[in-house]
Amino acid sequence: MADRRIVVIGGVAGGATAASKARRCCPDAEIEIYDQDEFISYAGCGLPYFIGGHSPNWRRLLARTPDEFLKRQGIRVFLRHRVNSIDTANKLLRVVDLEGVSELSIEYDVLILATGAAPVVPPIPGRDLEGVFVLRTLTQALEMKSFIDLQAPHRAVIVGGGAIGLEMCEALRRLGMEVHLVELMDHVLPPLDADLAGKLGEHLEKNGVRLHLGEKVEGLEGGGNGRVRRVATSGGALEAELVLLSIGIRPVSDLARQAGIELGARGAIRVDAGMRTSAPDVLACGDCATTFHRVTGKEGWIPLGSTARKQGRVAGETAAGNEASFPGVLGTFILKCFDMAAGKTGLSAVEAREAGWEAESVTLEDTVLPGYYTRDLPHLIARVTVEKGTGRVLGAQVVGDYAAQVDKRLDVFSMSLAGGLTAGDLSSLDLAYAPPFSRPVDIPIVAGNLAEAKVLGRVCTCDAEGLE
Repeated sequence: MADRRIVVIGGVAGGATAASKARRCCPDAEIEIYDQDEFISYAGCGLPYFIGGHSPNWRRLLARTPDEFLKRQGIRVFLRHRVNSIDTANKLLRVVDLEGVSELSIEYDVLILATGAAPVVPPIPGRDLEGVFVLRTLTQALEMKSFIDLQAPHRAVIVGGGAIGLEMCEALRRLGMEVHLVELMDHVLPPLDADLAGKLGEHLEKNGVRLHLGEKVEGLEGGGNGRVRRVATSGGALEAELVLLSIGIRPVSDLARQAGIELGARGAIRVDAGMRTSAPDVLACGDCATTFHRVTGKEGWIPLGSTARKQGRVAGETAAGNEASFPGVLGTFILKCFDMAAGKTGLSAVEAREAGWEAESVTLEDTVLPGYYTRDLPHLIARVTVEKGTGRVLGAQVVGDYAAQVDKRLDVFSMSLAGGLTAGDLSSLDLAYAPPFSRPVDIPIVAGNLAEAKVLGRVCTCDAEGLE
């Protein structure tokens, strides 16, 4: 639509994608992005790998610069501009130029909120000491990398055993640091079942990471130079020259809340399938927005970079006046931790029962290649949740050697969830086979056979070793 003014607040995965999609759908629109940071459109998921030295040139993390947005797509980007308020009745924004410290009044026809998420920082003493970091933005990554280069810390403490915490364990060990990981739960990677996560914990320790599970951080202590030197936990004190707080994130939705826009799960901005909020002509996408869980059928908040991009495409199309719909997510994630990988899609058996299903899980532990092909046999564990009676696949967790192509098997289970397949459907999948890639009957097929036998009580057609 000609003369439409589309304004986007936030320009990383969701916002940059929304602006680009809106441009493709609406060539004549005036499109602007406002972001209070120094960078937009970068690979946030790549930050641990930049710090760890896998990709030492931070500029390679940039997908597109403001100049490229303008030259290629005619999208104007305003960095270091913070939106202070939204007047939805008059379609006005109050924007502060953080460099010039001036205030602007910006009109919009359609507004897209892509304000993302922010790290949770607990109110513990010493959190403002030098050497204490969070890791969410490229700016924060550059600050940490600069500190490491200048101060050469030898001992690091990571608080939080989620995905970023585990990836940073590998990154800092790669840099030669002594690394301690403090986690309040009794196992790392809380979304996984404890016994599966325990395999990751053992692997961390094998690679020199010292685990402090079931411990709470009570405070950070500094030296005379104002830098952190010790972390006090419920289990004792840990010496540290660098501390990463990786406890979790929260949706940045205060701007929307102050404008009277309805919030939903976990305080995220509530959206419909077209990314519309409760305010007219205001959309939201990415880590600040709610989503729909395709297994439970319920609203949730599951912030992932891949989801932000998909929601951004829908928001951009809706902003351009077209009909678009986001179908929701399965909560699929995966991470690499040293020489292992772990991931999950859908629900665990406990989560499924809490959601009202009669459900059980089956566990298969095996190698993924035939023994005659190689002596180095990659190994993994797959746990599949199915509904009793129907055999419908409700979720899967896969943990194994990085070389075992955990992602390949997890993606098969994810597609099974998306298609509403049953254990019987899994057992008859026509998957690609050759000795360099898998055994003749691959893991998802054996898991389907096993589920039919153990959960549904049907005759089992899998190998005996698949019943272990």
